[in-house]
Amino acid sequence: MKKARTIFVAVVSLSLIGSPSSHGQPQTPQGDPAATPQDVLKRIEQVEAKLCPPVAIAGHDIVFHSLADQMELYNVPGVSIAVINDGKIEWAKGYGTRETGVDSSVDINTLFQAASISKSVTALGTLHQVGSGTLDLDSNINDFLVSWQVPENAFTDKQPVTVRYLLCHGAGLNGHALGEYARGEKLPTPLQTLDGLPPSKVGAVRVVMEPGTEFRYSGGGYLVLLQALVDVIGKPFPEIMKESVFDPVGMNRSGYFQERDYRRADNAAVGHNGMGSILEGYWRRVTNLAGGGLWTTPSDLCRYAMEIQKALKGQSTVISRELAEEMLTAQVGSYGLGLILEGEGDCLTFGHGGNISGYNNTFFAYAHKGRGVAVMTNGQRGSALSEEIVRAVAVVYDWLELKPDVITPALLSPEELNKYTGRFVFNNALTANVSVEDGHLKMIGEDGRVFLWYPDADNHFYDLYSGWQLEFIFGEGDQVTGAVIAIAEGMGVKAEKADI
Repeated sequence: MKKARTIFVAVVSLSLIGSPSSHGQPQTPQGDPAATPQDVLKRIEQVEAKLCPPVAIAGHDIVFHSLADQMELYNVPGVSIAVINDGKIEWAKGYGTRETGVDSSVDINTLFQAASISKSVTALGTLHQVGSGTLDLDSNINDFLVSWQVPENAFTDKQPVTVRYLLCHGAGLNGHALGEYARGEKLPTPLQTLDGLPPSKVGAVRVVMEPGTEFRYSGGGYLVLLQALVDVIGKPFPEIMKESVFDPVGMNRSGYFQERDYRRADNAAVGHNGMGSILEGYWRRVTNLAGGGLWTTPSDLCRYAMEIQKALKGQSTVISRELAEEMLTAQVGSYGLGLILEGEGDCLTFGHGGNISGYNNTFFAYAHKGRGVAVMTNGQRGSALSEEIVRAVAVVYDWLELKPDVITPALLSPEELNKYTGRFVFNNALTANVSVEDGHLKMIGEDGRVFLWYPDADNHFYDLYSGWQLEFIFGEGDQVTGAVIAIAEGMGVKAEKADI
């Protein structure tokens, strides 16, 4: 199956709610020195009107949607956007509401829970400590851990766990995610979480394959990093990150938090579920601050991205050019040190996505072009919306790498298409029916979601709305027995045909 384009966000499903409104004036333009304020305002208006799917049909105009319409479609009450152009934040703007049913407009200073984007910021702070000599990229992490040690086994006998491997998810650790905790639930300590002890919701974080051999996403690895930083520096992790990253970069609205008092939270967006209703308890808490405890704004995420761009020019006080180059070098798979990487040379890009109950976010930046964008949402279904916003920015600013792919559909006869029709059950849970419509396949899920699958080859289809890709599984006698949808590189869902 062909590689699916990614924009560093997670995948969610869709439904409908009421129409949002935009609030606040955009941040004062600072980017392209040749652009007037009127030019920038025009670009903002174009971005707001040019949300689009990732795939277009050759010979047909791209179908664009407004930001307001797509916020309604995806049940996302609030959105915040910031755009980097010519090495500076050219504009930032908030839309919608922090909390449904309350007069609480999103503005450029509204805080959102960043989820896994926390890892990217943690990586910068960790590399700052590497540069100062506090940590070493390639030494055994147990040399720095005092209050806890990575248990050794046959895998670590071959290769120890190192800071490098922890940052790039190549340490061979389990612990993909370490659990979310609602208000009122007892929160485990980091050490309880690492050993899987109550009240932790997950098993112990352990090495389950030889470090350095393959990519295995592990939030647990970032909790190990947190513990090493705390042990060797002797300060709380939030304080370490404030001194290492937030203060020197100017991320003045950012912080790592486990507990936030809703009544006292300063301009923070409340999480919302897939139907657009307020999340019970307003947001979730995490024990793994390094992997998911960041609260921030798109503007601060852009400042983070610009710091990396500056470091590549030798202009950062946080990390050296050499460490920035390490950060943007693929270590295992397409993952660098805390960042997802795509492209190469002048087209090298970096970024990350983050999703937790009630929030979906993404940031994306070019390593060498002084461009980037960050989008944060307070909706469970904000992932697809974030992708469309990033793509709208790409269309308006002419970022070729993220413009919609244009495909020329293959001409398959109705008879050829009919063999793919029927009822499919994805992941033993979600049922969808596939039929033929005007030279393509139409899939309708029991959740109401609709896919229009256009063939670009025999048994390879693109969905125009999501950009996902579909192939069918055949059994004996050339009979379709299942299907696989590729969502992103290394991510997919599999279905069995229910009406064979």
